[in-house]
Amino acid sequence: MKRLLLIALPLALAGCSSEPAEQESADDFASRIGQDGNAAGGPQADPDLPNTASVTAPGGADLTQLQKLGDIGGVDLGARDGGCTLMVGKDEILIAGAPDDASVPGKAVVRVGDSLVLTDAAAGGLDAIRDGTSFAGEGFTVSVAPAAGTEQRRPANVTVTDAAGKTQSYSGNWICS
Repeated sequence: MKRLLLIALPLALAGCSSEPAEQESADDFASRIGQDGNAAGGPQADPDLPNTASVTAPGGADLTQLQKLGDIGGVDLGARDGGCTLMVGKDEILIAGAPDDASVPGKAVVRVGDSLVLTDAAAGGLDAIRDGTSFAGEGFTVSVAPAAGTEQRRPANVTVTDAAGKTQSYSGNWICS
């Protein structure tokens, strides 16, 4: 009887841990990125880095070298019903959002040259963000290509290209709410 219990207990615990993760709501996403009126929680990589975004990339920065976002509590991605985050390892590298309206473009934020930079997507709304799209910033583009499917978390490849044609690729997970 003890032997059966010792075998059954780990199996029962394993069954509990295989439940699917709860999907993040739009309000949870807004709270996580600091758009609920409060700054996003968690430590910032460098407290001197700005937490507001500009549409202009810093002069002299290598626009293909994306950096960890850090605190983005002052970034305004506009109206949105959800969004996606590119995670490379444990670092958030890009956050995008859009309304659930195909006639509206999405927005994303990246950090280049220690500055947060806003980028724009073509019209397509939230579906375009989730399916993968390109974002244009001043002097560079960021193209997101997630694996096929509709899962909340999918592998993705991202290519950043500057105006001179220099490219840099990143691989990570495209996590959408």
